[in-house]
Amino acid sequence: MTAEVQIRSVSHRFQSFTALEGIDLEIAAGEFIVLLGPSGCGKTTLLSIIGGFLTPSEGEVLIGGRDMTRVAPKDRPTTTMFQDYALFPHMNLRDNVAFGLRMRGVGRKARHDRALEMLEMVGLAAFAARKPHALSGGQRQRVALARALAVEPDVLLLDEPLGALDLKLRRQMQDELKNIQRKVGTTFIHVTHDQEEAMAIADRIVVMNRGHIEHFGTPEDVYLRPRTLFSADFMGEMNRIPVRREGGTSISPLGPLPFDLGEGLLCLRPENIGFDGSFSMGRARLQEVAFFGTHHRCHFVPLKAPDLTLTVNLPQGAHPAPGAEVELFGRDPVLLSEDV
Repeated sequence: MTAEVQIRSVSHRFQSFTALEGIDLEIAAGEFIVLLGPSGCGKTTLLSIIGGFLTPSEGEVLIGGRDMTRVAPKDRPTTTMFQDYALFPHMNLRDNVAFGLRMRGVGRKARHDRALEMLEMVGLAAFAARKPHALSGGQRQRVALARALAVEPDVLLLDEPLGALDLKLRRQMQDELKNIQRKVGTTFIHVTHDQEEAMAIADRIVVMNRGHIEHFGTPEDVYLRPRTLFSADFMGEMNRIPVRREGGTSISPLGPLPFDLGEGLLCLRPENIGFDGSFSMGRARLQEVAFFGTHHRCHFVPLKAPDLTLTVNLPQGAHPAPGAEVELFGRDPVLLSEDV
């Protein structure tokens, strides 16, 4: 089962505080969507409105073309999976997974068969008789996912389900979550504040800030072609270089650019500056360097703009000694307005 979700002009206020304002969003059936943003940006409020735990102050929520704005959570074709998993400690895994089916009046054999099918999908069928306390955090996460999918929701809502896991396990579960979503085809809407997690699992990312959508697009689009300075900075490090326009030429503190970008801030990811590229950024002195395993994170000071520091990610073993002067080049620049 799967369905599209439409959010139409949704706003929500908690007394005098506006948590969401004029949210419009179209989610296709079977998409894996991630709501991404800092604490207080409105992502959890939006998830709660989709799930029916909150009624918006204004606007509509449609699921599968049906108006669900004021429908109770139990009557919606949605299931929510929370960070703490909420497994019943006195039940074995089979009965935990079958619980939602039991509440819907499904017969004992049918719900047990379905529960074992879901446990098989998440690789835990052999543990069906165990209690949750005998499992690792990643295994409990998979049981919670099996239980949520057992009732065949059209839309699965995930509220930071990987937040309690350590880094290595979280990355493993990101892969598993994406693989399971592709297998079942259910629409997934996932909340997180982790940019790396969003890019690893999402078909499209909704970047949110102060109750508004800053950018909605594929991970590549959001990272490489951000639409606002907030989106650019939130998705990772970004070098900002002021650019002014004179006589049809864009001029930065590093000198004239070989293309006309207009005026604003020239934004470059650290990995898009190096010893080759599409345009020269002039000579710069390496101030400091740190090894991050996959790359060297370097700070360069341009000779033409000593008040400017450029953060540059260079490949392993490909950095000069601190104090050395080299010519830097840039590629894939993005120009953004300061007032956006």
